[in-house]
Amino acid sequence: MEDNQNNKSPGMDALLAVIRDMVGEVHPHWKNLHFLPDTHLERELGLDSMARAELHGRIEQSLGITLPGNAAVLAANAGELMRIIEHPDIQPDSSGAYGSNASDLLMGEFSTASNVVASRQRTVGEWLFALYAWPVFSLLAVLAWLLVVLTPTEGARRKVAHWCARLLFMLTFTPLKVSGHEHLDPHNAQIIVANHTSYLDGIIVTAALDTGIHFIVKGELARIAPLRVLLQRFGVEFVDRFNASKGASDVGRIADKVRMGQSIVFFPEGTFTTFEGLQPFRMGAFVTAARAQVPVVPVAIKGARTIQRGSDWFPQRGSIEVTILPPIQPNGEGWQVALDLRNASRAEMAPHTGEPDLVKD
Repeated sequence: MEDNQNNKSPGMDALLAVIRDMVGEVHPHWKNLHFLPDTHLERELGLDSMARAELHGRIEQSLGITLPGNAAVLAANAGELMRIIEHPDIQPDSSGAYGSNASDLLMGEFSTASNVVASRQRTVGEWLFALYAWPVFSLLAVLAWLLVVLTPTEGARRKVAHWCARLLFMLTFTPLKVSGHEHLDPHNAQIIVANHTSYLDGIIVTAALDTGIHFIVKGELARIAPLRVLLQRFGVEFVDRFNASKGASDVGRIADKVRMGQSIVFFPEGTFTTFEGLQPFRMGAFVTAARAQVPVVPVAIKGARTIQRGSDWFPQRGSIEVTILPPIQPNGEGWQVALDLRNASRAEMAPHTGEPDLVKD
């Protein structure tokens, strides 16, 4: 992508320079990337809402201006930002965005889980396993829902969910190997970050980590009444993926809960794909850890994508390995500290996923 000098209004060069510096900081392999004023800040440049919140302050400081509200968080590209700079009375639309949908903060979507893999003929053995696994999962899901909803205390509910998750893998003859339990601290809060490869990941983490944890869950699930009841009883934290301003307050709320002793599980890729590879990490988990001054514990999941790939609900035989890695302590509270936590977590996690690193490879 090349900058188009003819289409830039006065000040665009300086604005693009600030954005380019931020892109190079968040994604060092893209530090020499050239782009247009209409290049999407999130989808194409990989700046999630936490990065754009930081960008907001950088723009004000570098250009000597005051941006309205969360302009850099809500704007889709440099062109929209320049229009806001030139016309500060512009108001966001009803969705909270300046001409485009606001992106999610803590969870995100660099890509979509609906990518299609070429179909192939199923074998008789695969069909027999699927016809066995589907009712096992359905019956256990109903049983787990009833037990979690009816169990009176949160700690007991987590135990119930843990053993129901382990029972699922035992009954479907799916080996689950977990190593690194010594890196979990049952008495102090931690931010746990895991790679995201399948719809099974939440069940896998629940089965693997027999400790007090709370998941980050997209707010849309709260609209499904039976699922909302279950998740609330399980102590999840709902976040608004499509309202950047609300998402910023979610980060503060979750950081406060971490300071009070809650361990939170994030999937920093935000979504998963049918194709293999560790996607870019969003910044929410690491900003939360830096603010709350708690360690980040990387957790690598290997094998889940083979069993349940993308949006394909046809289960396959396979095995799962979960590697809990040593905690990484934040060295301060600023943006650079969050970046360092992200980079260190990714470097620790990548070799244990069994998949390529899409940022580097």
